[in-house]
Amino acid sequence: MAVRKKVVWQMLVVVLLLAGGLAALAAFALSKKPPSRKKAVVTSPLVRAIEVDRGPRQVVVHGEGTVTPMAQAILAAEVPGRVVFVSPSLVAGGSFKKGDVLFKIEQKDYKLALTLAEAKVKAAQTSLQTTEEEAAAAREEWRLLDKDDGKKRGEPPALLVKAPQLAQYQASLEAARAEVEQARLNLSRTEIRAPFDGRVASENVDLGQYLGKGSTVATVFSIEAVEINVYLEDRDLAWLAVPGLTSQGPKGSPAVVKADFAGRRGSWRGRVVRALGRVNQSTRLVGVVVRVEKPYATLPPLAMGVFVRVEIMGSTLPEASLIPRAALHEDDVVWTVGPEGKLVFTKVKVARLQGAKALLSPGLPQGTKVVTTNLREVSDGMKVRLADQEG
Repeated sequence: MAVRKKVVWQMLVVVLLLAGGLAALAAFALSKKPPSRKKAVVTSPLVRAIEVDRGPRQVVVHGEGTVTPMAQAILAAEVPGRVVFVSPSLVAGGSFKKGDVLFKIEQKDYKLALTLAEAKVKAAQTSLQTTEEEAAAAREEWRLLDKDDGKKRGEPPALLVKAPQLAQYQASLEAARAEVEQARLNLSRTEIRAPFDGRVASENVDLGQYLGKGSTVATVFSIEAVEINVYLEDRDLAWLAVPGLTSQGPKGSPAVVKADFAGRRGSWRGRVVRALGRVNQSTRLVGVVVRVEKPYATLPPLAMGVFVRVEIMGSTLPEASLIPRAALHEDDVVWTVGPEGKLVFTKVKVARLQGAKALLSPGLPQGTKVVTTNLREVSDGMKVRLADQEG
């Protein structure tokens, strides 16, 4: 009996403790204030924008190519003989001026041949002169004979006035004179002179070497001008003046040739002079030739074989704008910022893409702010903040 009472009291104590805890929890919950709601603040996206200019813009067509000589020649021996002189400039990389003697072949045999030919001319002249005098004497005797007997015999016989002999000696004289000209020509060919201002690409001749007629001695190229073959797409040609292809005049579009050579970045002015003969069948590109005058007038020079970048100056658009290509979006739309800071989708007409730039024609109004920031979510008319206005 006593144990049962003890259990009942313990249960009552537990119930009272639980009731007190629940009452305290309820009082705490009732005394707690509900949280205050804060009004959400919408922040406009921050963007960067550029102010666009409107005015004349020149189309620039970009290309590339390799520098090649405008003129190149293979020097060879025109007459056989032993080499008795080699110019110090006749080495790979050597430079020379037009008319410089590059090498000589021994002249003694050719001088003797000229002397003999001149002697033949004198002998032929003597024979012809003697025969002419004999013919004149025979013709005079014939005339006197007609006068004495009063008969008209007409012209004297050809054999009497030595007509065949005169023709033979005249032909011999002409042949002798031709031999003199040939001997003089052979003598002049013993000296090989530079055909232009240039440099030596390769050489194969030594002092004392015997050369046969036609033996190759050296390969030289002109430094008066160089040419670069630039291959362009057909649509690029519409902007350029290419003599004989897109323009009638001889003056083609100006160009700027740029190259990194000998640790320096060089720039040379050139001009389009012609188009190549045919369209490349595999690439469908059209080749134009850009010529640069005096490529070796600067240091470092625009050397042969250097790979270069070419900028060809084309037509000028009178009212155009140039914007970053990244600012151009799908369907040729740009994002502009209106006076109230709202984004405006503006349709433009792209005349040409030039590297990282887009050329618009007609251009946007002067001072138009074009957004260059790429936003993930964007809508026409949304508010934006300009980075420069945010300071």
